[in-house]
Amino acid sequence: MTKTFKSYLREAIENVKDKREQLIQMGRVNMEDGRQLYELTISELEHEYRCMKEKKVFF
Repeated sequence: MTKTFKSYLREAIENVKDKREQLIQMGRVNMEDGRQLYELTISELEHEYRCMKEKKVFF
């Protein structure tokens, strides 16, 4: 059975929420420029998630 566009969109939204929640659990609540996580674009959120995940591996 093929997924509909709506289900792909729902999955993407849940992915963003999960990454934001994981960033909060890693200790990142605000960006250095003062913005909160919900103000980030999806690509900024992805970038920050990758950076924080790499830092966590090394510490």
